[in-house]
Amino acid sequence: MMNKVTTALGFSLVGALLMIAEPNNLPDSLFNKAEAVIGRPLTPISYAGVARRTTRRTVYAASAAPTTVVVTEDNSYEQQQAAQAQQQAAEAQQQAALAQQQAAEAQQQASLPVGATLPSLPPGCGSTTVNNQSYFHCGGNWYRPAMQNGNIVYAVVANPS
Repeated sequence: MMNKVTTALGFSLVGALLMIAEPNNLPDSLFNKAEAVIGRPLTPISYAGVARRTTRRTVYAASAAPTTVVVTEDNSYEQQQAAQAQQQAAEAQQQAALAQQQAAEAQQQASLPVGATLPSLPPGCGSTTVNNQSYFHCGGNWYRPAMQNGNIVYAVVANPS
């Protein structure tokens, strides 16, 4: 086995040295000349080769065309469905925003009876100090912090001003 490897390496080395030393003086029999005869059916620019490839490409394109049309129709249908879904989602968002706005307006307009207590203040309250006492104003109601069973609650009071 080692003898075969050594022989192969030796021939490769001799061939490389010959090519490096005198590349123009190598015999022509070492290399085959490339020959392409125009007119043979499998050569790239022969009439038969061009005709064969053109026919094949036309047949492939024609057989793929109905599939492409179906895909295009499916894509347009899917695009229509996606557009309708987006429109419905936008309408639902608008309705939710309107309902939230109406609820906030109703909460601001609703006046609670004096003496009622809340565990937390409604959002958007402003604070005011009157006679060293803190009051909060939200919508049409005034609140004062108070203790109830060890927890801070907000009692509805009359306008302190």
